Amino acid sequence: MSNQTVYLDRKDVPAAIRGNYTGNKFKAVVTDSVTIPSNAGLWSGGSRDIYQVVELFSSERRSVPFQDLDPWTSARKDRKVELRDGFAVVEHSIFCGKDMGLTIYINSNNAAGLLPAPVELTDEEVFVLQAIRQYKSSYNGLDRYQLATQYNFSGKVFPTRESYNAAKDSLIACGFLTKAGALTTKGKNAAQ
Repeated sequence: MSNQTVYLDRKDVPAAIRGNYTGNKFKAVVTDSVTIPSNAGLWSGGSRDIYQVVELFSSERRSVPFQDLDPWTSARKDRKVELRDGFAVVEHSIFCGKDMGLTIYINSNNAAGLLPAPVELTDEEVFVLQAIRQYKSSYNGLDRYQLATQYNFSGKVFPTRESYNAAKDSLIACGFLTKAGALTTKGKNAAQ
């Protein structure tokens, strides 16, 4: 399960991992290691990434030490961190002044509580989720269904408009889509 990305709802993220973060953007990357870049903690163009190591059982948080060093010191370099049992690395990203949320790097032994249960979807439901994820709601007078069928690069046979709409209604009822037809966190994970 190396390098699997999962989107999370705030309620599914333990307080120990959230720390002082009050936003609602969370994702977990299930991996054995994470590389912390040499520019961690530094501002550049209104962007920066701050890393912390969290001990999951005690909730103790530690800042990654080298990100507090002067930018010109030779001690700044990319560092690969192996993720041991009971620990996670949490990255808080700001991109061009916009809070991008937390990314939680965690090994597979500790990720079970964060991972969503597997889901069974029909081919039509998968088609709807992928069309919503890939295309704008409308472009050049075409809706997502028309865009997906028009740009059929794979040669797949697509569902009819009626089965597409029925699958969309089913996904709304099951919580994969909002009433407006946007992907929920559950829908983002299923669309992968």
